[in-house]
Amino acid sequence: MRLFVGSFAHVEFYDEIRRDMQSFFDAKWVEPKNLHLTWLFLGEHKSAAPIIDRLQPLKMIPRTPLSLQGFGTFGSETPRIFYLKTSQVITSILHDKIAGMAGTHRHDMFHPHVTMARIKKVHSLNYEKIDKPWMSQPLGSIESAIYLIESRMTPTGPVYIPLEEF
Repeated sequence: MRLFVGSFAHVEFYDEIRRDMQSFFDAKWVEPKNLHLTWLFLGEHKSAAPIIDRLQPLKMIPRTPLSLQGFGTFGSETPRIFYLKTSQVITSILHDKIAGMAGTHRHDMFHPHVTMARIKKVHSLNYEKIDKPWMSQPLGSIESAIYLIESRMTPTGPVYIPLEEF
């Protein structure tokens, strides 16, 4: 089973963001029910039980929902991922704790975000200068609940199955 540790996200202005970004790029948009922050990707495992056991101390860490503010893209020369941003400091600290509990190393490239779309074709890079009413407001939030999630790939896209809440 393909596993990751994540928290689901809610985006207040999903439809507006999607509509406003269409003139800048063609993309495969993540379905709203699948929006999430990946705290730690674990990959393929035969069983979730040992990981669930190691992550039990997460239940003792107080958390609050994190807000989503601003956006960006990943891709060295051509943007490939369009995402929403959240707090780097808070999420990096929690990422370190989760990685330690899971028995893995911190991912040096960890950049807390919620992927909104996988960009297929760029029409214009001027999206950084976009000025829309939704940009000056919190765009949504990341749930405080953290889950061990199984990711099943299907012909119609991924299906995320929460296995345990922490």
